[in-house]
Amino acid sequence: MRIAPCLALTASVLCATANAQTLSNAHLRVTFGARGISAVTDLASASTDRFISDEAAIAIGADAIDTRMLDAPTREIVSDGVVYHHVAGTYRIDVRYELRPHWRFVSKQLVVTALVARKFTVMDVTLFRAVLARAPTDVFRPMSAQPALGTFEYGAAMRFGGTHSLLLVAQNPFLHAATDGREVTLRYAPEMEWSGGNGAFESDRALLAPVTLTGRRIPAAMTPEWQTVDRGTPGLDEAEVATFTHMVRSSLLYEPTDPLNVFVGWCVNDYQIDVGTAAGRAEYRRVFDRAASVGAQYVLYAPSNSALSRREESLDDWSWEHVLWLGLGQKIRRGEWDPRTSAIPPSLQEMLDAARARKLRLLAYVYPVMPFSQNPDWLVPSRRDSTRKSASLGNRALQDWLIEELVAFHARTGIAGYSFDHTFLNYEGTSRYAQWYGWRRVMEELRRRIPDIVLDGRQAHHLYGPWSYLAGSYPHPTFHDEQPESFTPYPDLHFDRVSANRERYTAYRFRNYEFTPNELVPGFMTHQTPRLDETDDMPQAKTADRGMVILPFRTRDWDYLGWKYSVLSSIAVGGWNNVINMLPARDSAENASFSAADAAWLRGWLEWTARHKELLRRTKQILGQPGLGKLDGSAMIDGDHGYIFLFNPDPRALTARIALDASIGLTTSGSYMLREVFPQPGAAHASRVGYSARGDTLPVRLDGGSALVLEITRVNPVITKPVVIEGTGTARLVRDTLVVDSVLGVLGRLGGATVALPPSARVSVVRLNGHSTRYFFRNRDVVSILLRFGAELADDPLSPAVRWDSTRSGGRVQADVRIAPQVFDQLQARRAAWPIPWTADDLRTTWLASERLLLWAPIADADDRLPATLSIDGTSVPLHKAYTSIQPEHSTFTGYYADVSTLEAGRTYRIELQLPPLARGQFLGLYLANVEPIYVPGTPIARP
Repeated sequence: MRIAPCLALTASVLCATANAQTLSNAHLRVTFGARGISAVTDLASASTDRFISDEAAIAIGADAIDTRMLDAPTREIVSDGVVYHHVAGTYRIDVRYELRPHWRFVSKQLVVTALVARKFTVMDVTLFRAVLARAPTDVFRPMSAQPALGTFEYGAAMRFGGTHSLLLVAQNPFLHAATDGREVTLRYAPEMEWSGGNGAFESDRALLAPVTLTGRRIPAAMTPEWQTVDRGTPGLDEAEVATFTHMVRSSLLYEPTDPLNVFVGWCVNDYQIDVGTAAGRAEYRRVFDRAASVGAQYVLYAPSNSALSRREESLDDWSWEHVLWLGLGQKIRRGEWDPRTSAIPPSLQEMLDAARARKLRLLAYVYPVMPFSQNPDWLVPSRRDSTRKSASLGNRALQDWLIEELVAFHARTGIAGYSFDHTFLNYEGTSRYAQWYGWRRVMEELRRRIPDIVLDGRQAHHLYGPWSYLAGSYPHPTFHDEQPESFTPYPDLHFDRVSANRERYTAYRFRNYEFTPNELVPGFMTHQTPRLDETDDMPQAKTADRGMVILPFRTRDWDYLGWKYSVLSSIAVGGWNNVINMLPARDSAENASFSAADAAWLRGWLEWTARHKELLRRTKQILGQPGLGKLDGSAMIDGDHGYIFLFNPDPRALTARIALDASIGLTTSGSYMLREVFPQPGAAHASRVGYSARGDTLPVRLDGGSALVLEITRVNPVITKPVVIEGTGTARLVRDTLVVDSVLGVLGRLGGATVALPPSARVSVVRLNGHSTRYFFRNRDVVSILLRFGAELADDPLSPAVRWDSTRSGGRVQADVRIAPQVFDQLQARRAAWPIPWTADDLRTTWLASERLLLWAPIADADDRLPATLSIDGTSVPLHKAYTSIQPEHSTFTGYYADVSTLEAGRTYRIELQLPPLARGQFLGLYLANVEPIYVPGTPIARP
């Protein structure tokens, strides 16, 4: 074959000599020898990794084919790549290499064509069997999320000293990566039958990338979120994580163009609503109204519909089949309803029309492994009951049928997409890999056939890693079921904050351990309303005309004090996929009391994500993994402008130092202003005397359970008029008097206001909030005034009654508590704004009735079997156990609380708490709960 010296392959270039070819783009140069890669050069660092050999192997049935044993292959130039053609008996083996223009990696893939056999079984694939020119000094193998499912590794990072590595992965979670000196292998075992009628067999791609290391390595595994973070064994370097994520992003089947706003109906327990009745349809229209009012675009719709199905006839493990396929699931499974020919039932059509009238589109809830009756060949014994059947996604016929059925249903009903759950890939019969491959094929074909489809991913394909959801919109928002019994909570009385902290922890895992691009990381705002009562079951009843029905339960569940924290948390880490959960709609009192201003606030933040979608592509979680005892957050910055979101999941006030540099994405030098977007819009923060600058460190203090949003903007450092650069308010010069107005701070605290002046401005008096003072500090052109917020002896209601002590291990705790009258004013105002007629059951829920003043003793990783007692001024006071579930589920216990709403303002009380034996540091302190910062005007502190 005659080869031109250099060929342009789109934006990649391939050059050839008699013995070698070089494929290059703006990032890499890959040199090929007679049988494979001979060198990979990172053009940015000018570092080259050389290969002594690069081979592959594949086992087909009993035939083990090793390319090292085959004759020299022929070599062919193709678009953006090189192909080596081998012949092994009755099989043609092609080894394809590809380097697309924007890739920072090269891919390798095996393609098998049977020259005789119509069917064959691929038992094992070795994508890389290479010998490097030098041996790695260190190797780290990132593990899949849940090896119990039969998955293994994601690949290997081979380090050469502390500055450089080669990252070798493949596009499935069933990998075995091995190194022995300079020898490297990467393989997996499909054990999957293939038919020649489906075309040539194509292996999953192996991806190889050189990486310049940062020296910053994340832990090999995450620490449970409710425990103090322990960095543990080092894992991947931050640059290796970024490179892996780039590989995943480059493999997406589509690029999202706008954020999604998806309201999840089951998080208001919509399965309790029977839309087979007129009353049920009216109730769900109210749910639609609320979802539309806050800016939702899509509704994951899964109510009961007794006109179409019966709960007792459900055949899935969880008895939810009656709500699938918008209520037609049982009929579709039995072959009684065909999306191509059957009429849409009136009760369903009415709700489709109601959603459309509100500019909402529905997502159908679907379980892909139901025992569909259309073909008994795809049925296998169910996981939990061998007498029952499930459909195996390892069966090609099931895959084909599902694809056609889902496409037809989408077209017939006009829905926007699907939420897939109960997607189990570990049935007997075909291999685990074959089932995973089959589900991936269904998802990818749906995306190809319907490019704008919305695909919400739930149990359990998210456990199979990033290559599982290349076609989806986002994987499971909480990496587990959202119900409170499904995860151990951070200690908090407000379940919206608990869920938000869990969601940020999950997002950190998706980004750093599952290598998920920002556009696919899910958000999760508010919470999943608990569904289990004290009997550990859902209240239900047998009816004569509607079969077994689930009764209304927990329709009232809005976390009035925690929801804004949750919304900001979701946007901070998952703003491309705004998954909206509990909303105040089903309970008439909550629905009526939810103000237009609150709806506009939530809608405004969803609109914010659309306006800032390009910034959201740059989201970076900062300060390490979320956990107790530390702040966490995210930054989204493009050049010289962006936002920083910070959160404190701990009950106590904590401080962090934020580096204003490339670690948060700030790459442009200059002067910067940082202003609050939330909670005090416009309040300024500074890292120094004067404007902040790139390279500075910003100290930030957050109260327990609070959030802070900052906007960072590059500014002209030349001051032409007074500017408040630390604190709230406005400033102006009136001759030699600096007038500063509207300066607010938290009641009971000392603080300050800092004002930058024009050069050489003369100031002899400061008049702040109407108070004149000559006691101020001046450093060049910056004036600082010390302030007190509130009266001289005012109490800070957010200050703990008992501070956390790392040496404390339980026993007797004593404290004096005095409550400021403004606290009761705040609680009374909240009662007026949220006038819900609480029941006795409601009052057992810590996140409801937030007009109560609660005394809160949070315990980390707590045990509810241990008793505690409380007395105030020597009188015993009822002490309750706090749970994030309705039932007293041990795993959801977060500490102890007492209702102290009857205490009097201004009086000092003696508190005595008797705690059970605890580990040191497990008791997190004693706090007044349901108290938010009370902002009052500041007054200058006179000269001592």
